[in-house]
Amino acid sequence: MFERTKSFAHKHEKRLSTFAFIFGFVWDNLTLTRVDRLFDNIMLSTYLLVAFVSIVMINAHGASLADAGGQSGESLIATVTGRFRGKLLKQGADFSRFLLPFAFGGLFSGFLIFYSRSGEVLSSAPFLLILLMLFFCNEFLRRHYQRFIFQMSIFFVALFSYVALLVPILFGRIGGLIFVLSGLISLLLFLLALRAVGYFAPEETEKSRYSLYALVTIIFITFNFLYFNNMIPPIPLSVKEIGIYHDIERTRSGSYRLSFEKAPWYALGKRTSAVFRRTSNEPAYAWSSVFAPTRLDTEIVHRWSFYDEAQGEWVSKAVIGFPILGGRSDGYRGYSVKEMLTAGKWRVDVETLRGQIIGRFVFRVEDVMSAPVLKETTL
Repeated sequence: MFERTKSFAHKHEKRLSTFAFIFGFVWDNLTLTRVDRLFDNIMLSTYLLVAFVSIVMINAHGASLADAGGQSGESLIATVTGRFRGKLLKQGADFSRFLLPFAFGGLFSGFLIFYSRSGEVLSSAPFLLILLMLFFCNEFLRRHYQRFIFQMSIFFVALFSYVALLVPILFGRIGGLIFVLSGLISLLLFLLALRAVGYFAPEETEKSRYSLYALVTIIFITFNFLYFNNMIPPIPLSVKEIGIYHDIERTRSGSYRLSFEKAPWYALGKRTSAVFRRTSNEPAYAWSSVFAPTRLDTEIVHRWSFYDEAQGEWVSKAVIGFPILGGRSDGYRGYSVKEMLTAGKWRVDVETLRGQIIGRFVFRVEDVMSAPVLKETTL
């Protein structure tokens, strides 16, 4: 049965790989919804476990082949037992060579989904491009998965990416200290994993140890450089909605009544127009809904910036902060008001206290003769 399955998989490897690639990405998009949800974390941790076990199986089989080549004069019983165990190990290793890229593909697909939801794409582009590259290149690097150093270095990237998601949820906090703690926990778990692999493949582990340490150190430094230069999204925060309104009023029931210019039909996913039309010097309201996991309470800011045509750069005009509470699936709602807006190009950045951009809305203020048609909604 195993041989027939193996033969079928080898014969249709490219088609199966493409199908698994597309199906896995669609499946992850449909099923991975909240970073603090138990199911989502079970999925990601299962992928990590499958990747680790696959690395162990592949290298344990390689070590057994090396041992078999150097042994002679065994008893008949030992020979038969060794061959039986060797056959099972070979089958497990063959299966693991398929499972390993599948597990890494699932992990980086999930990370891409969560991290891209968490920050403004352009400001987080370097890190998101790394995840995107690892996700898409996963299908073309299968032959490299035979190399121990490559296996373990990719495993560390996946481990660090997941721990950086998990630790803020467990501690209910975000920030530089939490990220450093995530990195240290990742290093500790990696060293434990390396020691476990070394139990089954001691020669390969010892031979690759120092090269692997150097590579992991580079990865660790790169992650920290990206984070402290605000190039890693402020996971696990994410903007559910952001827009510019003409008026926001709190009702007696605790809801919000919002007046706005409706976005054109082609502005997919946006409620409000990117043009703020006014007949007088009226204020503008920036509304945002920011998701934070349960138990995570923090503070965010709305940074209002004006594009100075003469200087050719954005100039910060106001920074307004307020606390948010985690747990609401549609996000914690809040708004800020800016008066005395100069006609021209503006943007509102939703940021953490460290300056990491969670979301952004760019709009233009225009002075008009007649009042714009406003819509109303209650949230």
